[in-house]
Amino acid sequence: MLTVSRNKKIVMFYSKKCRQSRLGKKVKTHSSPKNCATKVRNKFGVEVHNSSNSSMLSEYLLLFGLLRLMGIKVVEHAHSEIGNNFEEHKITSVKQRVLDCSENCLKYFTSGIVYSRTLIAILRVIFLKNTTVSLIRLFQSVLFTLFYLVAYRKRQTMLQIAKDAECVYQQLPKCIRKYKKYSFKGVLAFVMVLLAIRMVLYRSIPKNNEKFQKQMYEFFLATDAHHACSYYFILLIAILELVSYIEGCVVLSIFTVYYSVTCSFIQDVFKYLLNQVDGGDSSIESKKLHCIYESIMKTLNDMDSGFSFLALNTVLICTGGLFWDGYSIAFYKNATGGFLIFTLNSIFYLVLQLMLMISASFSNELANKTKINMQCLPYEADENPEKMNFFKKTLIQENGLTLWKIYVMDRSLVVGIFGTLLTYGILLGTLEKNN
Repeated sequence: MLTVSRNKKIVMFYSKKCRQSRLGKKVKTHSSPKNCATKVRNKFGVEVHNSSNSSMLSEYLLLFGLLRLMGIKVVEHAHSEIGNNFEEHKITSVKQRVLDCSENCLKYFTSGIVYSRTLIAILRVIFLKNTTVSLIRLFQSVLFTLFYLVAYRKRQTMLQIAKDAECVYQQLPKCIRKYKKYSFKGVLAFVMVLLAIRMVLYRSIPKNNEKFQKQMYEFFLATDAHHACSYYFILLIAILELVSYIEGCVVLSIFTVYYSVTCSFIQDVFKYLLNQVDGGDSSIESKKLHCIYESIMKTLNDMDSGFSFLALNTVLICTGGLFWDGYSIAFYKNATGGFLIFTLNSIFYLVLQLMLMISASFSNELANKTKINMQCLPYEADENPEKMNFFKKTLIQENGLTLWKIYVMDRSLVVGIFGTLLTYGILLGTLEKNN
């Protein structure tokens, strides 16, 4: 009996050693430079490649963190491993519950503020006689609310497209990879500074909401409401409207920067493919180029299907804001503070609109050039038929970033939008002078 039990222990020991050695070999092969780098989790819970160069996903960390503050949680928390100690497990579970509860409260609070802006705009339509301005405010608030709602529903798509783009980008040589962390963060900081200055100057417009307050006071007097209650209610409405506007502009800015960053990574892949095809480098196999091209085109199509409506909404918000602020600059007859506010608003919307449209149009142009050059590459006839059919379909069909599948974004869109703004501005200016 003793010998049998001893033999069993020896067999179990050596089988355990063999499993450990096989596991060590797998870890070695997967962590080698030829394969993907080791994955670790950052403070936001995203799996990031722990390589010598910073991961491409690290470019999105600031954007995802700001979206979390706005109630849009793109990534989930990394749940820590459960230890053997019961007290440690209890403490971690309590911390996780508190964190989840605080994030849910933040989500409901921010979404409630965004939705309240539409309600305030409806109140303006009801109580103000100037229905034109009130309807414009209502239309703008509906666009911002719809944008926030769709961005919240597409939060997981943002993370998935970032991961897909990273998988393609990691296949490029290290000397070609360029990280845009500081350039796009600088643009985001510039936009936020403009928004902050605009909020500081908001109170410098004399009699900004005097009509709305007067109508609300008359409503409370007609209903025999208390004067103090009416004052605090109007103050609450003004604060909610201001905070909801800030939140909508922040989410709009973050999405535009995210869209532009992803487009810049896609453009780098297209430029790499163009250089390899035009240069005729024999060391690069055509099969590898086909694989990279298929992957990047799939990412581009997924990006268009996921964010085409958000792109259209962004263009509508920025175009409407540019037109309204330009009209206000031309015909606003109040103090200098109002002129500065409308000027800052115009710069804010102009930067966001140009960033989105130019990055998307450049990506579409490079996609078309790459598609033409990829048709000249030879391909092996004995490859997988399904892969070849997908590759031919990718080459034949039109691929690109669109505005809700209605209009393909190109350079003519930029010229057309500004031409339309100028035309309608001149028309309304002529009517204003005649009146």
